[in-house]
Amino acid sequence: MSTTNVLSFDVEHWYSATLLRDAVCDPETHIGRSVAIVLDTLAAYDVRATFFVVGELAREHPSLVAKIADAGHEVASHGHTHRPLFELDRETFAGELAHSARAIHDATGTRPVGFRAPNFSVTRRTGWAIGMLAAAGYRYDSSVFPVRTPMYGVSGAPVGPYRPASDAPFEARERGGDLVELPLAVFHPRLRLPVAGGFYARLLPSSLLARGIATLNARGLPATVYFHPWEFNPAVARAVNDADVGAHERFVSAYGIRRLQDKLEALLDEFAFDTAASVAREYARDPVENVSRHRIEG
Repeated sequence: MSTTNVLSFDVEHWYSATLLRDAVCDPETHIGRSVAIVLDTLAAYDVRATFFVVGELAREHPSLVAKIADAGHEVASHGHTHRPLFELDRETFAGELAHSARAIHDATGTRPVGFRAPNFSVTRRTGWAIGMLAAAGYRYDSSVFPVRTPMYGVSGAPVGPYRPASDAPFEARERGGDLVELPLAVFHPRLRLPVAGGFYARLLPSSLLARGIATLNARGLPATVYFHPWEFNPAVARAVNDADVGAHERFVSAYGIRRLQDKLEALLDEFAFDTAASVAREYARDPVENVSRHRIEG
């Protein structure tokens, strides 16, 4: 039986990315067309996905977020202002969670059960967020990048789903908490190379992305992959290239946009995908068996 992987999209404005947010003035959003491209692709393959939506965007475009939910996809929280947790204290983070959940509920009629931190900013500096998410009633988190990168990541964190305890957010223990963590996909086991999506998906060849997912699936582990709707919109590539930003920022933000849809469709052809909530439920049913297995293999 094939392993079901997590397909997710972080819904934010293209210019809110860390490398662009302080350099782009008066931009065109392109959000409606970007989301439409993704929804059309998913409909063509009859695949459900999770859309981690920024609360402010849900306030600005409630009908767009409702359209995502009406198409059968899960809408989860991506914070309220797209500020990484490195810039927040606990009180401010609690406010972000409350405002985001309210905005998503107002748009869709349903409160989110999942969370992903902007910039995958749940790290050893901000591991306190795991306990706060559990206390706020979230059922799963998908913020841990289990390899250290220049911007984020947790070296040595489990590569498969696990149930973190609030005092050990990056360890898979027999007696974990109620929250399920869905870490982002990395090539495993010989080398931890990010293959989850985003810039990595735009940079790496399709064959390597598929191999990374397959190495996890071979161990019975689901791969959690992510993209941004704006990464499928050629108009965003033109906007980035026209922006007053440096060559590095332009490369990271725009490279590979015109080829990403072909890569996504290749993955949809080869692997099974579903929402984060659906996959997380599988790991919440028998915590001892599942966490023990992932502690050994992750």
